[in-house]
Amino acid sequence: MEKSKEFTVKVKDDATFIESLAMVDKYINNHPKESIFPIYDQYIHNYLQLLIDLTHEKIYEDVAVTAYGPNEEGQFLKFNPVGDNIYFNLFPNSEIYLQPDAGC
Repeated sequence: MEKSKEFTVKVKDDATFIESLAMVDKYINNHPKESIFPIYDQYIHNYLQLLIDLTHEKIYEDVAVTAYGPNEEGQFLKFNPVGDNIYFNLFPNSEIYLQPDAGC
């Protein structure tokens, strides 16, 4: 059975992808049973650790990213290039989908 989880976080207008993901981690820290990953001390600490290589400032290669903000008509067509720049300021009301490779 496939597992997935959706989180809605509110961030400031000029928030980056990293700041948005940090808000998900803050939520998970307060609600650990909401996580689909085993968040444990000394094992996996947060989603940021699982998805982002901060040393090289990029999303891990085995993580698929879809990140779009709505255009003037409300269609999600404004591309957020977070794969190229993890510090990109997200468009307001963006939706970001992350899919880690399960190794299959």
